[in-house]
Formats: sequence, structure tokens, C-alpha cells
Amino acid sequence: MNTAWGYASGTFGELVQGELEGRPFLITWPIRWGTRAVYQASDGDEVTVIPAHRKKAKMAAEALLRHWGLPTGGVLVIYSLLPVGKGMASSSADIVAALRAVAHAYHRPLTPLLAARLAASIEPTDGIMYPGVVAINPITGQLLEKLGPVPKALVIGIIGHGRVNTEEQHLRRKPYHPDHQERLAKALGRARQGLRQRDWREIGEASRISAEVEAERRPDDRILKRVLGIAADEGWTPIIAHTGTVRGFLFSEAAESIALKRAESKLRALDEGPVYRFVTASGYFSTGGVIVPHANWPAPSHS
Repeated sequence: MNTAWGYASGTFGELVQGELEGRPFLITWPIRWGTRAVYQASDGDEVTVIPAHRKKAKMAAEALLRHWGLPTGGVLVIYSLLPVGKGMASSSADIVAALRAVAHAYHRPLTPLLAARLAASIEPTDGIMYPGVVAINPITGQLLEKLGPVPKALVIGIIGHGRVNTEEQHLRRKPYHPDHQERLAKALGRARQGLRQRDWREIGEASRISAEVEAERRPDDRILKRVLGIAADEGWTPIIAHTGTVRGFLFSEAAESIALKRAESKLRALDEGPVYRFVTASGYFSTGGVIVPHANWPAPSHS
């Protein structure tokens, strides 16, 4: 049996998240930080995951093997840059990377639709199993709309303190006020137009509206309020995790370095931990494959 790997991007929060006509939705914002999973089938009746606390990746691998009627014994190793409980899709990335690794090990095609359904059966999910930027129902995994390729962009952001349990947060989420739903509908429309036309003003307005709605729903989140205040003063685009702690500013690839450095300085002044530059997951990159054993690799010629 082949040893194979799978990769999935994380996200920097969401471009827009909320509820429309009683249906939850979010718009993904994929970044280059992510999770890599390596899978090798073995004897036994369950998947052993390393590290052991990556239980959702284990559940996903076993669910896919059962779905395909394959033996459920194997070893799954997870490598991730994504911190847990911050709103960076760490669990979704673990799950999708594990599914892709198992699929490559058995040379089976894994559709985004199946990956989304399995992911949502484990916990509320992001839309990172789909290429590009998408709107998805995080509870069911249903794809609501494909919005276009991921644009080249940069987020200057903080990860923040504390952790958020995504599943519990979704269960406790308050209903959205009709005024908030109306504003989120406008945010969705602006995101749709901005992403399809590469209009950064529209993309920025979508993210700003959604962040402001979230701030009104979370009046005790002082860091969110300060980030929004800085964004308003500087004319920057705020981008946040609506279920998490990451906060930052979104810049197009054409942004001047002086603005990026100023944004980093403003975030450091909040004293909420390190400030990072997150690059969007734009363009093509591989999401999995079979690992060639070293023993089968031809030795270099000495002639």
C-alpha cells in the first residue's frame, strides 16, 4: 500500500460570515498557512493519529475509509502551522488534509462535495475543500456559491489570545437581527461583485460590513473595536475571525510597504501577541500525492 500525503490551506477568519433568511453562511479567505497529512494503511481496525489529540483528522480518515468500504487500519500523521481555536480553520484543514491523504493512498478521486459532507458531519466546517473563494453553509457543508479565484493579497494580522471552540460557538450563536441580515446581504453582494471584477473597494466594503456587524453582536470584544477603529482612521480594510480570535487588515498586492509597516506597528501596539504577514492561497499548488519510497529511488551514477 502506498504512503500518501494531502494538504489543505487554513484561512484568516472569513471575508463575510453570518445568516441570511435563517441560513448560516460564510465566505472563505484561504491563506498559505495550512496542514499536511501523511497516511499509510496498516493492519488493525482503526486509524492511529499522530499527534494523538488530532482526533477530528482520525474521525475523518475512518469515515472516508468506511464510505469506500476499505480497511480502517492505518497511521495518520498531521503536520500543521495553524494554531487551534483561533479562527484559522485548523480543524477543517486537518480534516481535509487527512481525507486527501487517504484518497491518494488508495488512488481514489475525492470530490469537494464528499469532503464537505464528511467534514460537516464532524464539526462546522470552512469551505477550504473547494478551490477558490466560496460561500458555504458551515453547518451542512453545502456549497452555496463559487465566487471566483483567490486574489493575490496580504493580511497583516494578530492571532490573539485564548481559544474558541467552533462547535460550541455555533451552537450558542444568537439569531441575527433583521437589520444585521440586511447588511450582511449587502456584504455578500459586494463580495460577489468585488471578487468577480477584482474590485478591491468592493471586497474591502464586504469585509468591513461583516466585521462591524460582528462587533455589534459582541460589544465586549475590545480588541475587535480597536481594530475597527484603526481601520476607520487609516482607511484600511478590517478582516476578522467571526468565530475565533484573529484580527487584522487586508491589503491588495499593490499596497505600499510603508502602509504594511504602519499596520504592523498599529497591531503591535495592541499588545495581543506577535504580528504576522499572511499571504493568500492564490494560484495553483498541489494538494496531495503519493510519496515515493527512498528504496525505489535510482542511485546517482558515478560514471
